[in-house]
Amino acid sequence: MATQQTKRIGVKPSVEAEKGTYLTKDNWEVMKPFVHFAFKAITVIGSVMFAIVKMVPKALENKPEERKNDKVIKI
Repeated sequence: MATQQTKRIGVKPSVEAEKGTYLTKDNWEVMKPFVHFAFKAITVIGSVMFAIVKMVPKALENKPEERKNDKVIKI
């Protein structure tokens, strides 16, 4: 025979936790892999962006010097 437990809408179950502390040991253990993944992902994205910026040629690097055409062609 199963026991019947009545649940009421809008009533939260009692949880024994300190109020105002969001970073508990249990929360950190759950979130630790996500924090490490986020840190590594941000590092990879930053290094890729740095490499892309380094690969873009500078504006004056590949331009040939503009020389004035002083040659006179006699026909």
